[in-house]
Amino acid sequence: MVTVLDVLQTRRGHVEAPAGCGKTELIAGCVAGAVSKPTLVLTHTTAGVAALRLRLQRANVHTANYRLNTIAGWAIGMVSMFPERASYLHDPRLPPNYPAIQAAVGRLCQSGHIDRELRATYGRLLVDEYQDCSLSQHTIVSGIANAIPTVVFGDPMQAIFGFGNDPLAGWHAQAAATFPRIGLLATPWRWNNAGAPELGNWLVAARNRLASGNSIDLRTCPNRIFWHPIGADPGALIAEQVRIQYDIARQFPNESVLIIGDSIQAQSRHDYASRAQGVSVVEPVDFPDVVGVAAQMTGQAGPDLLQSCTRFLATVMVNVYGDQIHARVQTIQNNRNRTPPTPQELAAITLANGGGYREAIAFLRSMEADRERRIYRHSAFNILIDCLSAAISSAKTPSETIAVLREQRRQAGRTVPMKAVGSTLLLKGLEANHVIILDADHARNPMTKEHLYVALSRGARTIRVFSRSPILP
Repeated sequence: MVTVLDVLQTRRGHVEAPAGCGKTELIAGCVAGAVSKPTLVLTHTTAGVAALRLRLQRANVHTANYRLNTIAGWAIGMVSMFPERASYLHDPRLPPNYPAIQAAVGRLCQSGHIDRELRATYGRLLVDEYQDCSLSQHTIVSGIANAIPTVVFGDPMQAIFGFGNDPLAGWHAQAAATFPRIGLLATPWRWNNAGAPELGNWLVAARNRLASGNSIDLRTCPNRIFWHPIGADPGALIAEQVRIQYDIARQFPNESVLIIGDSIQAQSRHDYASRAQGVSVVEPVDFPDVVGVAAQMTGQAGPDLLQSCTRFLATVMVNVYGDQIHARVQTIQNNRNRTPPTPQELAAITLANGGGYREAIAFLRSMEADRERRIYRHSAFNILIDCLSAAISSAKTPSETIAVLREQRRQAGRTVPMKAVGSTLLLKGLEANHVIILDADHARNPMTKEHLYVALSRGARTIRVFSRSPILP
């Protein structure tokens, strides 16, 4: 048991916080009291920022009590505010070089050159999801801790991120050594509050087994965890996965569902969403494929721009057949059509006849309005529309505007719909009433014990797991 008072009386320490055991409530409680200076609250992902902001709002914590950001976002603010002291000049018109920025801010915080400013601005620092901090981020946080009281919250069983040349800070070697343990949160509040205490107790025990290097048996929590064996027919598998999701939606029409797919193969998640009515894809905050489309559209007009639009639509919308659209445009232009053109075809013709970004938006919007089609990647579709709109109003290229929009969304965090498909990396820090894990033990990319625990602990009421064996990992 760790209390708000325990945290507020600690000069430097860490709280080990398994999923759903009251960490966010504890952070909110630490921020809620009367303060002379706001608490700096940092976390690792934009999804985490969104979840913390929502929880603080629900707790009616006044916004003057805290400053909430990602570690990377806060670092950008520091190099912008102190470019000379950080020995780094960030051009806000260009995509941030996060490794370089974090390295510079780490050196700045460790140097003590902004200790006075930190003490004048913040009362203390709280850092969430510390198990996912890289070494450069750990350098930043430990540097801040030299100036103001600092407590970090994390769970080594949820360490699933990696940063290539900037590896994770080891939980025991770096995090716990720098921030001594205050205590462990052990009450599964998420499941108790959802009326599923048996699931919460099972997950606490499962976490202990996984942390000790043992496997877990999905059949040992009846009525809350349902195991679905994977057979040899891929078509039958996705049909069954969609059927299960529909059954949940019918049984619990107003409850949220997270579908957790392959963390590497984004296309597999897109394929699922294209088959499942009402499900949207949770996108990576860097929107890599949309950035590629924006680069391709830069300088395009007429038929080439139409071609780029149809190729893009085929990746975010069902029932888009680019070849048929282009063939139909040519038929209508040559007065060989037997049926009148649809609004979508008229918009395509206008774009093909030398149209630019404005006509491209009109075509994309007309396709969105077609009842025969359905968007399943709303975030990707909307950011491209915003990108082209910004290119029109600012006279900048789509490549330039997508970079700005992507960064704005990274800082603002994402809003996840009631029924969403993503990966553990994209959905970590979020929760839903129900979870479906699409393939827990795929031969190419089986879930590690950490990914498995993160996936299982997203569901507050029920968990459906598709795998070849009920014993994982």
